[in-house]
Amino acid sequence: MNVSKYIINFFKSKKIKNFYVFQGGAIMNVINEIGKDKSLKYLVPHHEQSLSMQVDTSARLDGYSVGMVTSGPGATNILTGVCSAYYDSIPCFFITGQVGQVHIKKNKKYRQLGFQETDVVSIFKSVTKYCKQIKNENEIRYELEKAYNISISGRPGPVLLDIPFNIQKKQVKKLKPFIKKIDKYKNYNFVHEKNEINKLLKKSSKLMFVIGGGIKNTKNQEKIIKFLSSFKIPFALTWTSFDVVDQKNNYYLGCIGKNGHRSANIACEEADIIFTLGQRFAVKNIYGDFGKKAKIVAIDIDDQEIKSNFVKIKRGLNLSIDDFYEKILKNINFSKNLKWIKKITNLKKDQFYINVESNKSIKENLVNPFIFINEISNLISKSYIIHCDIGAHQTWFFQSFNQKKGQKIINHCGHGAMGHSVCSAIAANFLYKNKKNIAFIGDGGFMMNLQELNLINPNNKNIKIIVLNNSSLGNTFLGTLNTFGKTYGNEKKYGYSPPDVKSISKGFNLTYFKIKKNSEILPTFKKFIKFKRSAILDVKISKYQPTAELHQISSTKNLIKIDY
Repeated sequence: MNVSKYIINFFKSKKIKNFYVFQGGAIMNVINEIGKDKSLKYLVPHHEQSLSMQVDTSARLDGYSVGMVTSGPGATNILTGVCSAYYDSIPCFFITGQVGQVHIKKNKKYRQLGFQETDVVSIFKSVTKYCKQIKNENEIRYELEKAYNISISGRPGPVLLDIPFNIQKKQVKKLKPFIKKIDKYKNYNFVHEKNEINKLLKKSSKLMFVIGGGIKNTKNQEKIIKFLSSFKIPFALTWTSFDVVDQKNNYYLGCIGKNGHRSANIACEEADIIFTLGQRFAVKNIYGDFGKKAKIVAIDIDDQEIKSNFVKIKRGLNLSIDDFYEKILKNINFSKNLKWIKKITNLKKDQFYINVESNKSIKENLVNPFIFINEISNLISKSYIIHCDIGAHQTWFFQSFNQKKGQKIINHCGHGAMGHSVCSAIAANFLYKNKKNIAFIGDGGFMMNLQELNLINPNNKNIKIIVLNNSSLGNTFLGTLNTFGKTYGNEKKYGYSPPDVKSISKGFNLTYFKIKKNSEILPTFKKFIKFKRSAILDVKISKYQPTAELHQISSTKNLIKIDY
């Protein structure tokens, strides 16, 4: 058996049957083995960047995913999606083809020897959990097993193997297996930690939990939410964990952070003890006076995440959320503070939704995105997979959307790459032919991977795209206008070219819908969502429409920050 065939058999042994590939001379041997196997499926996007984003999405939905590209630009083009997977802790595997070993430079100072030769390992080492170039064909079993094990162990993430062209064709003989290391939590003193936490709780009257995206890597996700609700413990989420709970849950206070919900932020300011589960203390999450009055107990499988520069952590537990729940949390009896619970109830009632002025304060009488997203959220059933891009529309979405239990939301959050949501919807449709997908994207992000619209069959009924179109790069347009009094490169007048969404839809043979004012939201959206083919909805929004942290006053040229 040659190396290429061995690679495919390895992934088949892990129950992986869907691959994302882009052809090239240095990877054609491996792709050929996928194509010959009728039990496998593969998707070929129009750009390797799109491929890496699709691998990321596929892993979020299906638990694991694999992508393969050629050397040189093929490899460098996947960097953005690999970064997204790394920062959001998504387990996936990338194979890059490399030039034959005879064409690999031996002198590090020598710029390039082979055609499309690139030092992939040096480029990707800092944004993968493991990155290695195969030097000998008989390493392949050990390195595949090692990389795969690393990608799913501890804090998950992407791994990459760079495989020279000549090695892909060689026959394998003596194959050394990889031996998994013993779980480092085996001797953890759970009784001691439980006792220390009980001491803290005895002095607490305002308890709060903050749950991050790490909860999605657990088997006890629903049990933890049920546990908190049964003890009437208030909790907040982050954007990466947004879809783990129904918005109607009485003890759910929204998302924390600069562009989160006021109810969640206020509760985190008032709490005297905060437990965080799988939540990074990142700049977008830690806002205002978060935890200033609280003793913070941080639980994270990554020991570096319990060494925050933003907050003072009283107790950091380097544990998986499952271990914390099974061996500590379930064994603690929380007392109920009725005054705190009443305050939380009022916070949810009065401060959950952001009080944003209507479009009367904005020159153009176009769609208010807060109203738009809030109203349509009730029309998007939980059968839809929702794909949210990056930009101003992302903040409007998370501030206004009423999520339902069981509703899957894909959001590439940490790296913040524009243009991924259309790629993401295509990947989900490739995985699940009977699932419906709806992608939210801004006009700027819409142009980032526009070529992938060519993969959407106009007769496909499972992909809907909503372009929240403010004809500008909205976040930076308002931000720079507010900071400098003038803005460049963010609007048509100073360099940005907003797309003609109608013409683009026609060019890709996709049906076009448009909403220009609030009164059109419900009637038009109902037609759009019921339409039996893929379609694009163009939602016209003022470029002066703020997110929650910015507020419009009398003149469109004078913006001030508000105390949100």
